[in-house]
Amino acid sequence: MRGSDAIVAAASISATTLGCGASSAMRPDPPPVPAQAAPAAGKPHPCQPGDLADCTTQCGQQHAGSCVSLGLMYESGRGVARDEARASALYQQACDAGDAHGCGNLGFMTETGRGVDRDEARAASLYRQACDGGDAHGCGNLGFMAETGRGVDRDEARAASLYKQACDGGDAHGCGNLGFMVETGTGVTRDEARAVALYRQACDGGEVHACGNLGFMVAMGRGVDRDEVRAVALYKQACDGGDAHGCSNLGVMVEGGRGGPVDHAAAVRLLRQGCRAGDTFGCKELEHMGEAP
Repeated sequence: MRGSDAIVAAASISATTLGCGASSAMRPDPPPVPAQAAPAAGKPHPCQPGDLADCTTQCGQQHAGSCVSLGLMYESGRGVARDEARASALYQQACDAGDAHGCGNLGFMTETGRGVDRDEARAASLYRQACDGGDAHGCGNLGFMAETGRGVDRDEARAASLYKQACDGGDAHGCGNLGFMVETGTGVTRDEARAVALYRQACDGGEVHACGNLGFMVAMGRGVDRDEVRAVALYKQACDGGDAHGCSNLGVMVEGGRGGPVDHAAAVRLLRQGCRAGDTFGCKELEHMGEAP
């Protein structure tokens, strides 16, 4: 078992679905429609997400937000047969009518080639349109394209600016991605204390990869007081949420008795969980310990 240097920081969580190594785009559900008086007969109104009949009717009456809700149903197969081509067409309809979320969702479909031809340049253009229209997730997804040079010229300073715009708009992934850039001094001034604050904001917003990155900062005492008990709790939160790297780092902590008692069996289980979910660090730690992946 190696010492504290065995724990490594997670890569940028830019690619989150909306997580490391995956697509940048997110698929947020529209907010629930508050209770209201029955709309006037024939007058378009926001449909209740999940109500296939009403969403179909309201989209047919050119209510753009209802087209987005209907598109989400077809994209996910919730309450209707899954049809990504139909979902893409509905997002296009909403985008053409000026709905920023429709543009952002169509950008995701176009970036990943789901229901439409894959075209990263067009996806970047759609994300820009969504971002300009006030969709924070679109800003974050465009930031990822700029950070990685996909569909647009690589520009890390612009990526950091877009992530800040996304974070300021309430996008937890944007906060986490900006935190990584601030931690590493990529496209922006390096500031570990600020990175910690951004990771905390993202983690509190439900971005589990940021919980893992915050756990690393706390475990190493970077930008914040060192606290291994808290680091273990953050790694567990990340692991429980599906962050493979968080599972691996938690395994290292448990194996070394850091932040809690030594538990070799639990450490092996956690490292295997991380390894089998695609985290190569977990696989290497198992090999170092003489354990099968």
